[in-house]
Parts: sequence; structure tokens; C-alpha cells
Amino acid sequence: MRILFTGGSSLLAQAWIKINNSKDTFVLGQHKREIVSNKHEVVQLAYSNPSILKEQIKSLNIDVIINCIGLTNVESCEKNSKEANFLNIQLPSLISSIASDLNLKFVHISTDQLYEGDTPYYNEEAPVAPLNIYAKTKYEGEKQILKSNSKALVVRTNFFGFGPNYKPSFSDYILNNLKKGKISNLFEDVFFTPISVKTLSQQIGLLLANNKSGIYNISSNERISKYHFGLTIAKFSGYSSQLIQPISIESLPELVLRPKDMSLSNHKYTGTLNIKLPSIDIQVEEMLNSQEEISEKRIIPYGRQNVSEKDIKSVLNVLKSDFLTQGPIVHQFEKRVSEYCGAKHAVACNSATSALHIACLSLGVGKGDLVWTSPISFVASSNCALYCNADVDFVDIDSATYNMSVEALEQKLVNAKQNNRLPKVVIPVHLAGQSCEMEEIHDLSKKYGFKIIEDASHAIGGTYKGKPVGNCEYSDIAVFSFHPVKIITTCEGGMCLTNDPVIANLLNRYHSHGISRQASEMTKAPDGPWYYEQLNLGLNYRMNEVQAALGLSQMDRLDEFVAERRVLAQNYNKLFEEYNVQIPNQHKDTNSSWHLYIIRIKKNNKLNHKQVFEKLRSAGILVNLHYIPIYRQPYYQKLGFNKQGFEESEKYYEEAISIPIFPGLTNDEQRKVISLIDQPIGFQNLF
Repeated sequence: MRILFTGGSSLLAQAWIKINNSKDTFVLGQHKREIVSNKHEVVQLAYSNPSILKEQIKSLNIDVIINCIGLTNVESCEKNSKEANFLNIQLPSLISSIASDLNLKFVHISTDQLYEGDTPYYNEEAPVAPLNIYAKTKYEGEKQILKSNSKALVVRTNFFGFGPNYKPSFSDYILNNLKKGKISNLFEDVFFTPISVKTLSQQIGLLLANNKSGIYNISSNERISKYHFGLTIAKFSGYSSQLIQPISIESLPELVLRPKDMSLSNHKYTGTLNIKLPSIDIQVEEMLNSQEEISEKRIIPYGRQNVSEKDIKSVLNVLKSDFLTQGPIVHQFEKRVSEYCGAKHAVACNSATSALHIACLSLGVGKGDLVWTSPISFVASSNCALYCNADVDFVDIDSATYNMSVEALEQKLVNAKQNNRLPKVVIPVHLAGQSCEMEEIHDLSKKYGFKIIEDASHAIGGTYKGKPVGNCEYSDIAVFSFHPVKIITTCEGGMCLTNDPVIANLLNRYHSHGISRQASEMTKAPDGPWYYEQLNLGLNYRMNEVQAALGLSQMDRLDEFVAERRVLAQNYNKLFEEYNVQIPNQHKDTNSSWHLYIIRIKKNNKLNHKQVFEKLRSAGILVNLHYIPIYRQPYYQKLGFNKQGFEESEKYYEEAISIPIFPGLTNDEQRKVISLIDQPIGFQNLF
């Protein structure tokens, strides 16, 4: 059969096409939500224009329409009765009428919530007594459908299965919580007769094959509470039953009134076709066993490295060479990066954390000194000063760019001068790949006498005032990171850049044990060509040849990576136009390399920050929060820090989410991310 799903993005339609093993072909009718499918035909249907809709359906050459359109969230129906009427009554009735006119088979998916809920096992003839707008509109929809199409098949049911990421099913909710070790509080006094999507689809197929019409309950034989259904999921998925806890629906009086017993009798159906249905246990076990087969193609992280065959070959060449460390490739990599950025010197390290540490050491940071940085960064941005036995403090962020606020910095400097406690070094952090306002910060450094280390860990490939980040025009040292999720990678790695030869020499010395082999720096004449002297207490922060080979090869694609990230960011900007979230703001002087794409979920928004984060994570979108303000960390609170004076950082922390952005992220995957935002999780799914 060739089947058209009206409501092709619905939970049932999406679950159905995933588990289908028949020879049926599917057409997915699209309405508001964009459907992405490489396997099935997708068509935008003109639901608001009956004549065009009829011609569209006629042209599809289908055999059956299965209508999954409906507003199924009980709370949403109460708040939007007009929309409930349209989606649950008017539109299904229209589609049913068109099916009748075109002599097509028509199936309408209804609900088990039509009854008062005071007795078990309602059959098709039981008196209907809707308790809420959802049930009322679904029942009225049934009546209108059967009035306009005497051959229509109306299916009352309650199904379970793996839904799409943007609309998880009740069983998805339970299983996702189990996987995260999170407790599911489920009603022990609400009963139903759930059936798996696979079993449901098979039974609808049999009814169609036998040309049945009218109302049929398609449900399991067993009446079970929501709580015991959760225990069944836990049992067959191998998780602890302690993660399933019973509660009473009476404990949530704020819920819209709904029936406590929704169990359906399937005697009419099973008797008519002489069918024996599998138990709920068997259906659940079968669903879970097929999970890998029907799961989404891949998890989407917030960032991912992009390693080519050329990169791999470069690494292999080093592994076959005479030098695995302290060879020529590190110097080639340093030269390549410094030339790209327009800086005179570069020193490669085994991490950006190491690079920040030796940057502080090279600027003479020590006990009694003070270093300021941004609280919205990874802890390494301030730890580097603590490693030098210096003190640290933080400057609040700008509300638009999330970088260090120039205004806050200036005011803090005024106060610090009055207290005779000015910083020796300020470390502005180029969050997400966007440069700070470096010229203004540099002007303040001249006035107040501090040095500048740019923490540009996110920002290689970005520009400031038309010049590459890392050229050190407005700083003493700039630091890059080459962690796998950054713009280019060396597996782990970092680099210091500077235009000052004295600083460059100190950086080189500190990153390799404080040792020098230069005769001009020694305290006495060398004993021989083997001679070296340790002049400082340095560390072993060297980058090895394997890391450098990967980085050198990746530099060939740096501009390509950044260009792709900018396209992805522009695409997000466009996709978010219709969503009530705050997208990243770009300062007029900067062109970000877009290491991160950070959205903000506002407090006065209908969205909930934590709920959106958890929903994306549970759907396989591995979003992150960059960053927890450093002063909130227990170690720093022991040093006396608290949230006072960091109002913008606190607002940011309550609202920010980093969503996926990396070379290779597809437009379909971006749309998948977007589709999960602004989609409320209803109580029908939760409980």
C-alpha cells in the first residue's frame, strides 16, 4: 500500500515508519514542522485550503490516509481551545471528507481519554463522558469524521514506542530517565491498556485488509498502571526498579482533570478478526530489542574534531621518522601559526593551560601579584595565576558579547588604584571565538600599567579590526588552544604568541625545564657542546612532534574550517528568527571564528533553561554550558569568592546553552537541534 500520513511529523507517524518492515511506501504530510527524511517522500500540504489540499492528495496516488493530526497535550488544549478545535475536529473532518470523495481508505487515530474513568475496560459502546477539552474535541472529531465518511476507520488507542527526538513518547521519557539514573515519578492510580506502535500498525493493517470501518479499540489485553508500566520498562531494559517511584495523580491538583482509568476493551477487534495479541511484557521487550535498529543515526556533540586522511598521513610520517619529540615539525608548526597571525614569535605547548601558565611566568607574575580575568571561562584562565602563587580576581562580562566588559574593567581599575591594588596582568578571554575589545583594554593598560595576556583559546582564525586574532598588536602574549573541539586540533595542545623577543625567550625557557643552551645566557663559559644550564624553575610543557604534525596539517584547512563555522552560525541565526531565544551578538570590530554558538533562554520566556538543556541532552544533542562562572567553583569559594558584583555573569549562567557547531554539521542536523527548542513537554508524556 501507498500510505499518506497527515501529521507526518507526529509521534505515531515517525515511530511507525521507523519500525515498518512491510512493502508499504509512505508519504509524510508536512504542516508547520519541517520533516527531514531521506527515505520517504515529504509533501507540504495546504491544510488551510480545501480545494488545493484535495488536488494535492489526488496527485499523490495513495491508497490510504492515516490521520495523525491532533493537539494531544491535555494542558495545551485547555489553553488553546481554538487550536484544539481546528486540529482535533475541523482538519480531521476535512481530510476524511476528501478521502471519501476520492474513494480512499481513511484511518483516524483517536484516544483512550474519552470516558469518565471510574470503571475498567471501556468498550466501543460505552457512554462517552469527556473530562477536558482534549477529550471533548477528540470525541467531536470522531463524530464529524464518521458523519462525513461512512467508510472511515476510527481507532481508539494508547501506544508506546520510540518517538522522534523533538517529541519523546511516554516510554521514551521513562527510558531516558533510567539511562541518566534519574527517578521517574509515575502515577500508580492511573490505568491504561498500552500497545506498542509495531503491534498497533500490524492490527490497523489487518483491519484495512478486511475493509473494516467504524470505531475499534486497539489495545493490549492487560490493564496496567502508569507506575507498573514504568517498572516493566526498567525490568526489560536492565535498570534498577528503584528509579521508578509511585505517586498519586491527586498529588498534582494543578493538572487538568483527566480520567483515572483509560483501559479499553479490545473484544470487538480480537473477536472480529480472531486475533490473539502479545502481552505487554513481550511488546516492551520487543521494542527494546529493536532500539539500536531504529535509533537516530548519530549523537550530535556540541563540537567535534575534523581529521582528514592527509592529517593521518602526516602523523604516520612522524611516527616513522627519527624524531617523536624535540624535532623539526614543532618549529614548522610554530612558524606557520605565527606567520598566519602576523606575530613575530610562537612557542608550542602541550596544552593551552600550560601556555597560560608560562605566559604568566614570563611576565613575572608571582607571590603578591594580582591577575584579573573573566569569570565566564574555563578555570585554566585563572588557575594559571594561582600556579604562580599570585592572587586572582574577576571582571564582569559585557551583556552583549559575554566577553570582559570594558566598562566594568575601567571602573574596577579606578577602584583598584584608589586602594593601591592594581593588577599586574589582565587576561581577557575571547569567548566562543569573538575577540574582546582589545584596543580599549590596551589603552587602559597604558594608563594603569598592567600587562595583557589574550586567552584566545577559542579564537584562532578570528579577526579583530580586520587583523588576525593572535597578532599581539594590543597584548603582550596571546594563547591558543588546540583541544579536539577547538578550531584546529593537535589532540591536546596550545601555543603562546608574542612580538617581544625577551618574552619569547622566557616562554621557550619556561616550557622546557627552565633550561637554556644559549652561551650568551649562561653564568659561565660552556664546558663543551653538550653543556646547558637551568636558569629558571621551568616545566616540561613541550608539544611533541606527533601533535605538531597534526596541527601543521590542520593549518592547511584553518580558513576552510572557519568559513564553514561562519556559514553554520548564519544558518542558525536565520533558523532562530521565529524562536524566542537570544542568539549571539557580534561586535562591529570582530569576525568570530565561531568555536561556540551560545543561545540564551530568557527567564521571562515560556521556555525553561534547565528543561531545554535536559531535553536536548536526552535526545542525543550533547549541548553544554560554557561556562559555570569560575567564582562559583568550590575551590574559589574557599578563597572567599561569591557572586556579588557579577550580575551579568550570573544572568548568563542562568540562561546560556552552547548548541552544536563544527565542520561537518549538516543543515538537517541544525534543523533537528532547532526543532527540539520551544517544544513544551506535556503532562501526557511526562506522566
